[in-house]
Order: sequence, then structure tokens, then C-alpha cells
Amino acid sequence: MSKFKDELRRSVLYFVKKMPWAYQDRIHYFRKFKRLPNIREPRLFNEKVMYRKFVNGDYARYGRLSDKFTVRDYIADAIGEEYLIPLVHETSDPTTLLSLPGLKNTVVKPNHGSNMVEILLEEPDSLQKQLIINRCQEWLRKDFSEEAREIHYRYIKPRILVEKYIGDGKSAPIDYKFHMFNKKDGNFEYVLQVIYNRGNPALSMNFYVNNLNEAWYKIRDTGLDLNPVLPKLEHALALSKTLAKEFDYVRVDWYIHEEQVWFGELTFTPGAGLVTGLDRGLNRMMGEMWLQDRIMQPTAIGSPDVTDVTLPGMLKKV
Repeated sequence: MSKFKDELRRSVLYFVKKMPWAYQDRIHYFRKFKRLPNIREPRLFNEKVMYRKFVNGDYARYGRLSDKFTVRDYIADAIGEEYLIPLVHETSDPTTLLSLPGLKNTVVKPNHGSNMVEILLEEPDSLQKQLIINRCQEWLRKDFSEEAREIHYRYIKPRILVEKYIGDGKSAPIDYKFHMFNKKDGNFEYVLQVIYNRGNPALSMNFYVNNLNEAWYKIRDTGLDLNPVLPKLEHALALSKTLAKEFDYVRVDWYIHEEQVWFGELTFTPGAGLVTGLDRGLNRMMGEMWLQDRIMQPTAIGSPDVTDVTLPGMLKKV
């Protein structure tokens, strides 16, 4: 009986993966939230993310600015290169990592996705280096757009990056994620999402709505105190407004280490529209904050050498 169920499950998953992406997302959304998303007339934050994914998005530009390598030029021009984590090496050939004088206290990752990273606090031996190279080659072969049906990742030419490690080496650095909502009158609303305790079985998360002092909602809080970094967070917020001024919405991520604010990444479709944890009305509140553009002419900006991007059926059927 269990074998039959396994085969049935594989058959269903195979059938779902053959559907247009927007149909797949409706199924995933229903499984997670027990309701169907309103993609055509979105009201909730997650629905508006899906609208951006499937109906109206500047996908080439999102791709260029989601690229962890090409976004560095944008950041340097907009706010200054002093906020960029030092880049040790970048390549499309992972074997060149062997030519580096050392990999201790570095982070190895691709530029075209997430949840693919090697943190090296000690110098790897020869075998470990070969395993890292093999993993990098696997990353380069991955089409990250297929992971959660986000077409703008297909505009990114995969590369491997080696950055300086930022942190104390004892615990994962705290993520400070500013969800920036452009009110189109020179002002912004924002939600600060703070993610910490990543090394624990279940991470912790706090949300701050239009202020940095009082949390709107906490998930598995362990007494996080923002007061010591409050001046740096205020600075990061000001920088986020500069980076977000050309978009109706973008999430700007930061790290703070040893009194230095470091840029993390720009994210245009958080959680691919399947973000959990937006309780106490946050999903609806953030949807109301987002004055979403409904008509748009995409700019002709793409990553270097990317001339052919195959669009899946999801852009034809919503």
C-alpha cells in the first residue's frame, strides 16, 4: 500500500510540474494557506508577489539586480562601494578556486540563487577543496528559475563568487530585511523583518512596522535587543530608501558587524509569494502598503551575454 502511495505521489508531482507555472503556484498556495490566491486582483502581500511574478514585472531588470555579482555595480553607484562585502574572487570556472592563496574565512556561493553556500572558517584540505569545486559545478548547472517559478532568475548568467566572511564565527549573522513600500510621493512605508538564531532547529523572527523600537509580531523570540545597533539600522533604513526609490516594492537586506553596515541583496519576489509567518494581519497590511504598478513597459536591461531567455507557459496563461 505504501509503495502504491509513493508511486501515486510521484505521478501527481510529475503532472503538476508539467503545468504552467501560475497553475503550479495556485496549487502550492492552496496547500500552504488552504485558499486560492487572487492573482488578477491581488490584495494580500503574497498575492501581489505572484502578480509581479506572472502578470506585470520588469523581469530583465529584476534579474540584473538579483544577480549577486552585477548588483554590486548598482550598489556602488547608488550608495557607495564601502557597503559591499569584499569580493575575493569571481569565476565561471570553479577549478580556479585552486589558484587562490587561501579560502579561510571566506564564503563561496553562486550569484543566481539562494540556499547554496559554503562557509569556510578554516582552510580546507585538498579533498575538501575538490568537494567544494564539485558542488560549485552543480550550482552552475542549476536553473534557479525552476525552483519556485521565478522567471527573472533566468536572466542571470551563473557564476561563482568568493566573498570575505562577515561574522564572529560562532553564530550565523543576523539578517535585517527591510520591506520597502514606495508611496510615490517621496515617502516610504516599511516592515523590518529580523531573522536570527539560524543555527537553532527553528529560527527566530521579529517584525517591526514603520518603526525600529517596538515589534509588531515575534516568532520564537529569545529576547533580541536592537538598541545596540539602532543607529546602524536607522542608517540602513536611509540607504534602503535610496535603493528602493525606483521600485513600487523591493526588499533590501543588510548585515551589521563590528559597527559596519554591509549590503546583502535585493529581493523582488520574496518567498516566491508563499511567505509564511505574516500573522497578526501582516499579510494584508503589507498588501495594502504596496501601491503596485499595474501597467509597465519593461526596460531592455539584461545580464551580459544573455541573449536568449526561454519563457515558460506561465507567462501566457494566468
